[in-house]
Amino acid sequence: MNISIQGIKGAFHEEAARLYFSNEIKVVEKLMFEDVIYSVEHKEAHAGVMAIENSISGTIHSNFELIKQSNLFIVGEVYLRIVQNLAVNEGVGINDLKQVESHYMAINQCRSFFRNHPNIKLVDTEDTALSMKNVAKSNSTSIGAIGSKLAAAYYGLKIINSSIETNKKNFTRFFVLKTNPSISKHNNKSSMLVVLKNQKGALANALNCINNNAIDLSKIESLPIIGEPWHYQFYIEVLYKSELDYEKMKMELKIHVENIFELGCYIENNITEAKQAQF
Repeated sequence: MNISIQGIKGAFHEEAARLYFSNEIKVVEKLMFEDVIYSVEHKEAHAGVMAIENSISGTIHSNFELIKQSNLFIVGEVYLRIVQNLAVNEGVGINDLKQVESHYMAINQCRSFFRNHPNIKLVDTEDTALSMKNVAKSNSTSIGAIGSKLAAAYYGLKIINSSIETNKKNFTRFFVLKTNPSISKHNNKSSMLVVLKNQKGALANALNCINNNAIDLSKIESLPIIGEPWHYQFYIEVLYKSELDYEKMKMELKIHVENIFELGCYIENNITEAKQAQF
């Protein structure tokens, strides 16, 4: 399968894709999330993998809007334990480094480690794997990169310090996106955007619809509506045991809200099962 990812080979998106689909995939590299959506919509890839939230950095709100405006559906989710590694060219030690490059989020996750190495300049780049690729290509003896074990192996770099992230409970959740919705009797989770009516008690009424139908509200977050200042929509995730209960909830919810955008139904992936991909 061709799987579109944000980033290049060796990015954490590839690790997530290989965890979800197994190793039998071909990665389609895209630097922008918009390009991931486009590539799946135009059948360049069978599916796309898109980060949606990190346990430290929070939610990537713009990606909800990208999914909403697309012709794609969420058909799965995968949690990845993020392990950041410091990689260099052969023969280079940490005392040789004057600069380390990576995506700003990766750098932020490793600042405690670099406080012990104040002479190393930290430089933001577009992508963790691209940083490793550029360091390898330059053959530099004074520049290193932060990223995945997979990227270091791809580009022939040596990891001199592994798991340098400050918080060892660092997880990223990714959505799996396809052009067709997931239809399975095992589906038990739904993601949706709900626009409330501009009236008193609108949110309480919507929440009551969920609670009264034995549905578990697992996540709720308010998001601005682009082009409508001070008008908000709510991102909602629910867990259900019965599809009939879920459909009944949706019918009741439509009475109390202005609009519902169902982004996808899929099988819940428990964060306790999150791990690193093995290659």
